Amino acid sequence: MNYKKDFLIFQNNPWLVYLDNWSSTQKPQYVIDWVSDFVSNYYANIHRWSYDLSEKSEEFYFQSKKKVGEFLNCKSSEIIYSYNSTYSINLVAQALCKSKFLWKWDSVLLWIREHHANVMPWKLLAEEYWFEVKYLWIDENFEIDWQDFSKKYDETVKVVSIWHVSNVTWKIYDVEKMKSLLKPKTFFIVDGSQSFPNMPIDVQKIWCDCFVFTWHKVMAYTGIWWAYLKKDWIKELTPMISWWWAIQDLDVDFYQLPTTVSKFEAGTPNIIWAVSLWRALEYIESIWWMETIRNHEQEIVKYCLPKFDKLAKKVQLIWPKTDDRVAVFSFFIPQNSNFNNVWEIFAEQNIAIRCGWHCAYPIHKSLNIPWTCRMSAYIYNDFDDIDKFFWVLEEINW
Repeated sequence: MNYKKDFLIFQNNPWLVYLDNWSSTQKPQYVIDWVSDFVSNYYANIHRWSYDLSEKSEEFYFQSKKKVGEFLNCKSSEIIYSYNSTYSINLVAQALCKSKFLWKWDSVLLWIREHHANVMPWKLLAEEYWFEVKYLWIDENFEIDWQDFSKKYDETVKVVSIWHVSNVTWKIYDVEKMKSLLKPKTFFIVDGSQSFPNMPIDVQKIWCDCFVFTWHKVMAYTGIWWAYLKKDWIKELTPMISWWWAIQDLDVDFYQLPTTVSKFEAGTPNIIWAVSLWRALEYIESIWWMETIRNHEQEIVKYCLPKFDKLAKKVQLIWPKTDDRVAVFSFFIPQNSNFNNVWEIFAEQNIAIRCGWHCAYPIHKSLNIPWTCRMSAYIYNDFDDIDKFFWVLEEINW
């Protein structure tokens, strides 16, 4: 099916081959129209029910959370809204420290392949709160090194934080197995920034304590994210910032925090963008849910892998060439020492890809690869887009 017709950007830019989807996805006209309608007819600040517009806006805001809960198989009361995934991990990390769950001589377990958004919050807090950040390795097939995990997962580990899908290797990691190996008191964070756009997610099966995701990667607008947080942790954790809606009671000599997610949503929320997510998820429902996206991407993967095989002597594809991945491909051209050259060649042909380190310095250094280029497909990309990409890749002056 031709999904491009649902996206005005491709009508306005018919020459565009957009293959930078894991940086951000394009927005369907359905979302754009609904956001425009909301701003034109219903917008007002929320949590102020003295007039109809405020009540209507709040209804839309919570309808958005309800829709997220349906997609994640959790309650809307376990969904927190704020700015982006980077902020969400910072928010949760700060809350764990402020609540003294994570403290001096404790440790946090990460993987060498993690995005900087899941590294720097812990490293900065470790300097302040005197806990240790440990790194786990991946094996030669880019799988989790379970032997290394068994050695480093000891009684000091209070937090395990892991990407569901790596933004470099594009391997789908077994987070359910990881959870099964953790002690009940270990706080388990899963960053779904690269998994939720690609496949169905059930947080009850993953059984994580926290699941974070950025909306703009699933056809909603930028500048907002959500985090699923188990209700027991919502009650227990202390937020990093606060404000009126995030306070139950306050006087000159005392304060009382609420026991709901509102204590993590200080300040006026991004109401408009919340509506964009609600409508983006409705659009996904209209094309028969995440399974359609997953199936389409699997077709793209099967189409791409033989083409990469033909270029194997010149192009090094990161991670083994199997279909247990999402429709994103990171590659390296050993004969070309400057990724800007590659990037510019594609740009000249109106093909949008991304080159560099993808906010993942440690894994690039561990693989001794100075940079990679990334081609990422989504529901609106077709085989014609892929053919144009490979035509340019084959024609690069080696």
